[in-house]
Amino acid sequence: MAELIENKNWSAEENQNLQSIIIQMNLNQNQRSLLNEQIQRFQNSEKVIYLLLEHFNNWDKFQECLIKEMSQTIEIEKDWPHQELLNLHQRLSQQIQSEEEINEIIQFVQLNKINVKIVEEATKFEFKTANQFMQLVGIIFEQSLIKDKQELIITQPNTEQDQTSYEQTIKDLFQEFNSINQRSNEELQNLLQQVYQLLNNKQELDLNFDNFTSSPELQYEDLIFLCLKIKEHFSYYPRPVQLLSVIELYNHNPNQGRLAQIFTGEGKTLIIAMLAILLSQKKNSNVDVVTSSPVLATRDAEQLEEFYKKFQVSVSHNIGGSKKVPQGMLPCYNSKVIYGDPHSFQADILRHEYSERGTMGDRKKEYIIVDEVDSMLIDGNSNKTLLSSPVPGMLDLNKVLRLIWDEICKTEQNLSTEQKVMIIDDENYYSVDLKEYIESTLNIQLKNVLNQFIPKYRLNYIEFMKKTWIENAIHAKYNLHQDYHYKIENNNVRIIDYQNTGVIHGNNMIWEKGLHQFVQLKHNLPISPLSINTNYISNVTFFKRYQNKILGLTGTLGSQVTQNLLAKQYNVDFVFMPPYKKRQLKEELGQAAPNENEWKDAILQAVQKQMNKKRAVLIINRTIQDVNNIQQHLQKNNLKSVVYYDDSQKIDHEIKPNSLIIATNLAGRGTDLITNQELENNGGLHVIMSFLPRNIRIQQQGFGRTGRQGKKGTAQLIVNLEENLYIGQLQLDTIEDVIAFYVQQVNSAYTKLDLLVYLRNFNEQFYSDEIELDMKRLENEDRCFEKFCEIAKGMVSFKDNYAAFQALEEKWGLYLEQHQETGLNENEIEKMLKENDVENPKYLILQGLEKENLNMFKKAIQIQDNDPSAYYYKGLYEIKQQEFKKGMESLLKAKQLFQNKIDDEQGFQTTFDLNRLYIEQFSKDLKENQQFQKEKQNQMLPQLDFDNNPFSQYSYPDQKQQKPQQINQEDSHQHNHIPNQHNHIPNQHNHIPNQRNHIPNKRNDTFDDQNIKEENENNKKKQNNRDSKTKNHIEVYKRLIKNINETLNTLKQFDQEQEIINVIWTPTHHNKQKKEGDDKDPSDEKNSSKDKEEVIIDGPLPKLGKVIKRKKEKKKKKWWQYLAMFVIGAVQFVFGCAMSAISCGAAIPIAKSFITGGISDMVYSVTAAWKGLDIDWGAWGKNKMINVASALILAGPSGIKEALQIGGKGFQSIKQIDITEFLKQIPAVTVDGLKKAGFWLSDLDKVNIQNQHQTLQMIQQTALQTQNNNQILNLATEVLGDQVRNGAISESTASNLYDLVNQCFQQSKGTVNGFRNSFCELAKKYLRLQIAKSKSSKSEKNLKKEVEEICQTQGNKKFDGIQSKIHQYQQYEKQLNNEIQKFSEIFKIIYLKDSELQKKIVTLDLYFEKFCNPKQVEKEINNTNIQKYLNSTFDINDKDIQDECNNVKISDQQSMNKFYQKVIRPKLMEICNKLGDEQKIFRVEPIEIIFENQYKDHFNNHIEIFKLQTSKIQNASQYQIEQIEQQCEELKQIANFEPKLLVKNAINHMKNEQMINNDGITVSNQFMNKFNNYLIQEKYLNKMIQIMEQAMNSSLQELENLKQNSQEKLFAKALIQAVEIEMIDEIEKQIFKQKIKKYDKLLSSQL
Repeated sequence: MAELIENKNWSAEENQNLQSIIIQMNLNQNQRSLLNEQIQRFQNSEKVIYLLLEHFNNWDKFQECLIKEMSQTIEIEKDWPHQELLNLHQRLSQQIQSEEEINEIIQFVQLNKINVKIVEEATKFEFKTANQFMQLVGIIFEQSLIKDKQELIITQPNTEQDQTSYEQTIKDLFQEFNSINQRSNEELQNLLQQVYQLLNNKQELDLNFDNFTSSPELQYEDLIFLCLKIKEHFSYYPRPVQLLSVIELYNHNPNQGRLAQIFTGEGKTLIIAMLAILLSQKKNSNVDVVTSSPVLATRDAEQLEEFYKKFQVSVSHNIGGSKKVPQGMLPCYNSKVIYGDPHSFQADILRHEYSERGTMGDRKKEYIIVDEVDSMLIDGNSNKTLLSSPVPGMLDLNKVLRLIWDEICKTEQNLSTEQKVMIIDDENYYSVDLKEYIESTLNIQLKNVLNQFIPKYRLNYIEFMKKTWIENAIHAKYNLHQDYHYKIENNNVRIIDYQNTGVIHGNNMIWEKGLHQFVQLKHNLPISPLSINTNYISNVTFFKRYQNKILGLTGTLGSQVTQNLLAKQYNVDFVFMPPYKKRQLKEELGQAAPNENEWKDAILQAVQKQMNKKRAVLIINRTIQDVNNIQQHLQKNNLKSVVYYDDSQKIDHEIKPNSLIIATNLAGRGTDLITNQELENNGGLHVIMSFLPRNIRIQQQGFGRTGRQGKKGTAQLIVNLEENLYIGQLQLDTIEDVIAFYVQQVNSAYTKLDLLVYLRNFNEQFYSDEIELDMKRLENEDRCFEKFCEIAKGMVSFKDNYAAFQALEEKWGLYLEQHQETGLNENEIEKMLKENDVENPKYLILQGLEKENLNMFKKAIQIQDNDPSAYYYKGLYEIKQQEFKKGMESLLKAKQLFQNKIDDEQGFQTTFDLNRLYIEQFSKDLKENQQFQKEKQNQMLPQLDFDNNPFSQYSYPDQKQQKPQQINQEDSHQHNHIPNQHNHIPNQHNHIPNQRNHIPNKRNDTFDDQNIKEENENNKKKQNNRDSKTKNHIEVYKRLIKNINETLNTLKQFDQEQEIINVIWTPTHHNKQKKEGDDKDPSDEKNSSKDKEEVIIDGPLPKLGKVIKRKKEKKKKKWWQYLAMFVIGAVQFVFGCAMSAISCGAAIPIAKSFITGGISDMVYSVTAAWKGLDIDWGAWGKNKMINVASALILAGPSGIKEALQIGGKGFQSIKQIDITEFLKQIPAVTVDGLKKAGFWLSDLDKVNIQNQHQTLQMIQQTALQTQNNNQILNLATEVLGDQVRNGAISESTASNLYDLVNQCFQQSKGTVNGFRNSFCELAKKYLRLQIAKSKSSKSEKNLKKEVEEICQTQGNKKFDGIQSKIHQYQQYEKQLNNEIQKFSEIFKIIYLKDSELQKKIVTLDLYFEKFCNPKQVEKEINNTNIQKYLNSTFDINDKDIQDECNNVKISDQQSMNKFYQKVIRPKLMEICNKLGDEQKIFRVEPIEIIFENQYKDHFNNHIEIFKLQTSKIQNASQYQIEQIEQQCEELKQIANFEPKLLVKNAINHMKNEQMINNDGITVSNQFMNKFNNYLIQEKYLNKMIQIMEQAMNSSLQELENLKQNSQEKLFAKALIQAVEIEMIDEIEKQIFKQKIKKYDKLLSSQL
C-alpha cells in the first residue's frame, strides 16, 4: 500500500490538493518517503504545491528548488517572544558581566531573526564576550544549514542505482583504490559485491540480521547488519566507498594506527560513527572521537545519539562538562563513545590526573578517531591545554613592562635603520644597539626607582626575563601588525593564525612572556597581568597516549614529507580513498606578479574574466590586511564582494552566479560552499589563492573548496613574488642564484611561479625537521611536567595543603620559563623544588589563611616587610587570639601600606600618561616632518641609487638588522583551558635576504598610518579605559582601608571586661547593586570586576575580616576536668611515696618523678579552676610520658623492676593516659640489654639494620631454591653485588656478610640442608651484634635524648584520641556560639512579622503621642519600667521555659516560630494588653486615631484662616458681608458634628468596604476614591468635604511615615530594648547552658 503523504499541521483541503497532484506524478516509494519527510518543514502547502506544478515532470529540478526553499526557512525566527528574551538575558548574565554586551547580543538575535534553538545551543558553550557568543551562533547556524542541505541531498534516492547493480560501481572503486594504494584485495572486493547484492535483493533481506557476530574480525553478517540499521535510521544505505573506508580503518595493522585520506563531502561524519560502533561492539573498546571544534563535537554527539542507540552503544560529549560537575566523575565518561575537541579531552586529563578531581573515573583510553587529522597532528602540533592557575605577586611587574615600552618609544626619534640608538652630545656621537640601550636603562631604573616598588622575591625573575621582555617589546613594536598578526576588537587583542587556518582566536589565547602585554601597550589598551605556565599537556603527548590505536581522517594527507613525519612520530600507516564521484576540478595556469600593484591587477583581471562567464569567485588570502586591500582594489572597478575572515561573520553557503567572496584561509578548511545548478552550468566556482601556502596540504585544502562531489570547478594561484620568495636553508644570495639552482635541479623551462613552488616544496623537509624538533621539545616538557607532579605531590599534599603546593607549582613555572628555550632536564627538577631560595611570601599568606596559622603571616613579613596583605591578616588573627594591641599595630601598618599602594598606582599612572603624551607628540611631529620631506623631494631631482644588490626589488631595506629575533605569531598562552602555542618555534623558511620566519615582516606604511589615525580618534576612550583600570585597582585598596578603619573604631570602643571579640569573614569582591538615582552606567561595576580580581589574586586578598563584639558570657567552668586532674595528681603522689618506701630507695628516680608530678598536677588543677582556664590534656600527657620514660632510664634495671612490681592498681588508676601500655614496650633487662634493643635505634640506624636484614633474607631465599650446594656461595655473591649497586649496603658491609655466609657454609660441610639449619641462627646473632654496635659509641646523655624523642612520638600517638575529643568539643562550642549569635536576629524577624502584636504596639504609641502628656509618657513608658514588668513576669528558671530552651532548634524555622509563640509572645501581648486595656484604646484602628487628630487640626486651621481673612477686611460691601456670614454659618454647622463619631463612622465604612488592611496601617490603592464617594454619599457640606479630604490625605501620609519609623517610636523602642535585656539575653544563656551541659557530660563519660 502506498505511503500516505500529508502534513497534519495543514488543513484537510491543503492535504487533499497535495494528494491529487502526487497521484498524477506516479512517484516511487523512495520518492514518496522523501517528500513526506520534506513537507513536514513547511507551515503551509502553498510553496510545495507551487513547486510541484512548476516542475511536474522533472523530479530532480523540483528537489533542487525545494531544497533551496527549505534552506531559506530552516533557521529563521519570525519574532522573539518577550519571555524568551528574558530567559536569554538570564542565561547570558551567567557568563557575561557587561550589561552593554548582553544588550548587544539581544539586538543581534532580534535583528538577524536568529532561531531560538540555535541561540539556546550556543548558550551551552563557554564564552565571555558578546563577540565570542556571536561567533558560536554563526558556527552553529552554518553547521545546521549545511547539515540540512547535505541531508536533503544525500537522502535523495539514486533511482538509477536502485534499478541497476552495484557491481560496476564496486569494480571501478577497487580499480582506482588499487591504483592509488599500490595494493589489491580481491577478497574484500568480493565481500562488498556480496553485501550490496544482498542489499539489492529485497527478498533475501528477510533473513535474521539482528546483531553483530561475536568475533572481533569483520564478517559478512556484520556489514549486512550495519547497513540495514543505517537504512532504517537514515533511509539510505552507505555508499560502497564509505563502507570500504570503515573496513580499511577497522582492519588496521595491530601494531600501527592508520590515517585515511577521504575527500571533503564524502560523508566523513557517517564513516566515523560506523567505525566507532564497530570498534565498540566488535572489539569491546572505548572510543574517543576528536573533532576540530566543540560545536561540531556537541552537534554530532547529540544528533547521532538515536543512531548509536540502535546498536546499544552509549554516546556523549565532554564539552562544558566540568562547568556543570566541577568535582567528581563527569557522566559522559560512562559512555563507550565520547565526542570532543582536543582541548576538552586534555583539560579533563589535567583535572583528573593533576587536580585529582576524578573527572574521568576509571575509563580506559583505547581507540581514538581523529577528524581533520593533519590539522591536529601537524598544524596544531605545538598546541597546549593549560588549566588556569592564578599566580599572586605578578601585578607589579606590569610597571617593568610599561617602563620598557615607554623607553623603546622614546628612542624612536633617535633610532637608526640598523636598530641602533644614536646619541649625540656636545662633542661626541656614538650609537648603541637598541636592546643593549633598553637593558642598561632598565637596570638603572630598577636600581634607582623601581627597587622600592618591585618585590624582592621577583628580582631574580626579572633578571632572567628582562632580555626576553625587551626582545618581545621590540618585536611587538616593529614586527607585529594589526590585521596581519592580530586583530583589535572590543579592546582585546585577538591572535590570527594566518599561516595555517586563518582563524582569529578568542580572547583567552594570548602570547607568552610579555609579548601580548606589549601589543596591548602598542594600542593603548588596558594591560593584563603576566602569567606563569605551570600545568599543561600538549597535542603531541595527548595523541601518543593512544599508541597504536590512532585512527584518523582528513581531506589532505599532504606530501611524502608530511606522511613520513606522521608515520615516524605517531606510528601510523596510510590509506587513500577514491572519491564517490570523479573530481572535475581543473587547475588553471597560475602566475607570480613582480610587485603588489601588478599582483592586485592580475587578481582583478582574473575575477573580471570569471564574472563575464557568470561564474562565482572565492579569493583566499593570507591576512585580513590582504583581504581589505584586494576588496578596495576591486571596489574601484565596481565589483561588489563579501568578506569573510572571522567565525562570527556569516556568509551564504549557497553560491550563485557572479558571487564574489574575499576571505582569509579560514575559508580554506571546513567551509562548505554549495553551488546551484545555474552556476554549475556556467562552470562552477573558481578559487584564487593570492599567496603561496607553505605546504601542498594547505594549497589542496584551499582548492578543495570547489569541484566537490563530482561538481565542476577551477582553481589557480596568483601570488606576489615579493611576498612569496622563500629560500629557507639554501645559501643563495641573488635571484640569478635561485634560477641557476632551479635549472640545475630541474633542467626545464620555468615561470616565476615554478620557482616559488619548487623552493616551497624543496624546503618542506627543513620545515618538517623543525616541526619534529618542536615535537621532541614538547614531549620533553610534558615528561618534565609529569616528573614535577610526581615529586611535588610526594612533598606536599595537593588537597590538604594546596597553598604550599602552589608555591612548588610557581617554582616549577619559573624553572620552565627560564629553561624553556635551552631545554628542560627532568633530573634537575627535584633539586630545584628542594632549593631554599627566596620564597614567594604570598603563598605563606594563603597557607596562613588555609591553616589559620598566625606564624605564616609573620614569616611572610620577614621575607617582604612592606606587604600590606601579610600585615592585614596578621592583625586580624592577632585580634582573634586576643592580642588586641599587636593586632591594632599590624592593622595600622597595613593601612599605611595600602595607602602607599594607592599613591603608587596614581603616581605611576601619571608618569605613564606623561610618557604617552610625549610619545604621541613625537609621532605627530614625525608624521609632519615626513610630509614636509615628501613635499620637499617633489621639488628636487630624484636621487640616484646605485644598488649592487639585485634582490632589492624582492626585499625590505635593512630588514636583517631591523628585525630582532622573532617570536612566531603562533606563540600564544591560553588561559581558561585553551590550547597554548609556544614561543620560539625553530627557524621556518627564510625570506631573501636570510629572513627569519616563513611570513615576511610586512611594513605597510599606508596601512599603519591609517591605523594610527584611527587610534588617535579613539585615544580619549582608551585613556578612559586605562584610567578606569587604575581606579578599579585603587577601589579595592580603599575598601581594605575602610575595613581597617571600621575594625580600629570597634576595638577603640571595646570593653574587655564586659565584651568579647569575634572575627567573621566575607569575600573581598562582590558586585554592588545600583542605587536609586545613581547615574553610573549599570555595566561599569560588572566590567570592573576583572580588574578588581587582579588585585585580589595578586594580594592575595581573598577575604575581608569584620570584627564584631558582643556581651561576654559568664565562663562555664568544666568542673569535670579540674576534678579529674586533681584525682590523677593525688594518685601519682600516693603511688610515688609508696614506691619510694617499699623499694628502699631503689626506685627513687621514678618515685620522685611521680611525687613531683602529682603535686604539680594538683596545684595546676586548683589554679585552672580558680582562673577558669581550659586544660590541654594532649600537652599534659606528652610531658608526663617524657618525664616517666626519662626517670626509668636513670633508675636502671633494678628500679624498673621494682616499679613494675609495685605498679598494680596505682597504674590502673591512671590507665586513661595509657602509660602502662607504653611501659610494656621497654625491655625489663640490663642497661646493656636496652642498648641492644632495636626499639631505641635512631632512624638512620634502623634503615641500615633493615637493609642488612633484607639482604640476609634474600640470601636465605636463594639458598632455599637451589639444590646444588656448590652454587650457594656464587648466588650469595650475586645478591650482595646487586645490593651494593642498588645502594642498600656498603662494600664493607657486603664483605662482612660474605664472611658470615662463608662461615655458615663451612659449618654446614658443604650441604644445602646444613646451610639452611645454621644460617638462621648465625644471621640473628649477627643482627644483634650490629644493633649493639650502633649504640655502643653513644653516651648516656645522647641515649636519654633519643629516648625522650621516641617518648614524645609515642605520646603524640597515645593522646591523639583525647585531643580529638577536645577538638570536637571546641568545634561544637564554636558552632553553638554561632547559633546563639543568630538567635536575636531570628527573633526580630519573627517579632516584626507578628502583625497582631505590631498593631497593638503602633496603636499604643499613637495614643501616647496624640492624647497623653509627653512628659508623663516619657516618665512612665521607658525600658526601665518595662524591664521591671518583664522581670516580674518572666522567669528563666521556669521548668516549662527551660524545657523549651532545651528543645528549640535555632536553625529550624518551624521550631523557632513555635518557641516564640510559647515563650516570648505571651509576655509581650500581656504587657501590651495591660497598657491598652487601661485606656480601652484597642477598640480603635491606628488610622482612626491619626484621622481624628488630623481632622481636628485641619478644622482648626480653617477657623484660623477664616478669622485672619475677616480681620483684614475693612469697609466690607454687602456682598462680602453675605459671603462672610455664609462661611461662618458653614463652620458652625461643621462644629456641631462630634469629631470622634464622624471619624468612627467614616473609618467603619472604609473597613466594611475592605479598604483598610488588618494591620490598621496600610490601605488599598482605591482608598481615596472610595472615601470621596462616601463623602458625597453622606451629602456633607462642601467645606466639610474639603476638610475631611485634606485630613485623610494628611493621615495617609502620616501612616506611610509611621510604617517606615514604627520601631523608632517611644514604646516600640523601649519594649524591644527591654525584651533583649530581660528575655533574649537570658534565653540565649539558658540555651547555651543546657546544650553545652549535655556535651560536657558526654565528654566526661568518654574521658
